[in-house]
Amino acid sequence: MFNKIDIYIFKNTAVPLIATLGISALLLLLEKMLSLFDFVINQGGPIDIVWQMLGNLMPQYLTLVLPLAMFLGVLLTIRKFALSSELEAFLGCGISLHRLLVPSIIIAVLLLIINILVVGFVQPYSKYAYEELIFDVRSGALGAAIKSNEFTNLGDGLTLRIEESQNSGRELIDIFAQKEDADGHIFSVSAKKGNFFASPDQKYIILRLFDGTIIDFDASQNRPRILNFDMHDLPLEVPMFKQFRTRGNEASEMTISELWLKRNTGDSAIIATIHSRLARAISILIVPFLAVPLGLVAKRSGRALGISVGVFILLFYHKVLEFGLDFATEGIFSPWLTIWLPALIFILVTSRLYYVGAYQVGGVPLQNLEIIFDIITEKAKKLFGQKRMKN
Repeated sequence: MFNKIDIYIFKNTAVPLIATLGISALLLLLEKMLSLFDFVINQGGPIDIVWQMLGNLMPQYLTLVLPLAMFLGVLLTIRKFALSSELEAFLGCGISLHRLLVPSIIIAVLLLIINILVVGFVQPYSKYAYEELIFDVRSGALGAAIKSNEFTNLGDGLTLRIEESQNSGRELIDIFAQKEDADGHIFSVSAKKGNFFASPDQKYIILRLFDGTIIDFDASQNRPRILNFDMHDLPLEVPMFKQFRTRGNEASEMTISELWLKRNTGDSAIIATIHSRLARAISILIVPFLAVPLGLVAKRSGRALGISVGVFILLFYHKVLEFGLDFATEGIFSPWLTIWLPALIFILVTSRLYYVGAYQVGGVPLQNLEIIFDIITEKAKKLFGQKRMKN
């Protein structure tokens, strides 16, 4: 059963963990959102499809965000205890650093389960859905956004021009449409407003026009027929678009169970993906042992150097695993070399930092780095101070 200290650590860890999880995911999505908006607009697709794309990218970002959130949650908790003398009180009462780490390990196990479910089963489907949306936008299967003051060819001899469009081109204002057949028959229509909707059988797109005029000109007749209307439906046949490939052609789109069933096929991409997912899952359990020693800070300095170093280590480790997966997928190197060797180095570095913090008297793992940082800072201050005096 958990005691009051465990619950206290849980509360202190959960707040920065959840905050980091939300902020990190938001920043990553905002960065991607700009490029997706640019892509969809240039391809003429509906703007609201961007939100579906971002939703499908979220599981992919969790592979980076979960370890980072776990790291900052544990580090900021230990740092708070160290600066407020609570850590000294815990140690003075006989509660070791190992015992204080237990709640963090439990959180890491929960995040590990979430990571397995998301990366192993949700992400393959979301990645496939994201790639399918990209394909549909490029092929035009989602419908082109109607641009204002431009003639848009809708196929089958139909040309459309509008003065203003709203709701990603679905609501049109001041419309002119003209359809010309091969025999010279011209059908023109103008309307004050209109919109698109699909027919019940999904075979046609209906352009519903309001308050307009139809001009029907046939070369065999002397004069065109003119008709005013309050509402008129102009059916447009839905074109046949290329179908997107089926899911499972790529190893990254397979669930962990599908990968395991195909592990003996000799496909290097499948083997590399299995190794990569296992390495990332195990790494989440190592993160608390990295966060605790980097959170130990001397009260006299109070520097946040451990945060910068830890975030750098995690981001560097994340990129190394990505490159390792690429090399192993191509069959250039074995996944034991490109994936598990970096994972082993990460575990060894973390073990060394934790040993210094847990077993050395007054152990601050980054003490030497802080001394170097102080020397560089002092020299920089003197250098800039001299320049100001000369000026």
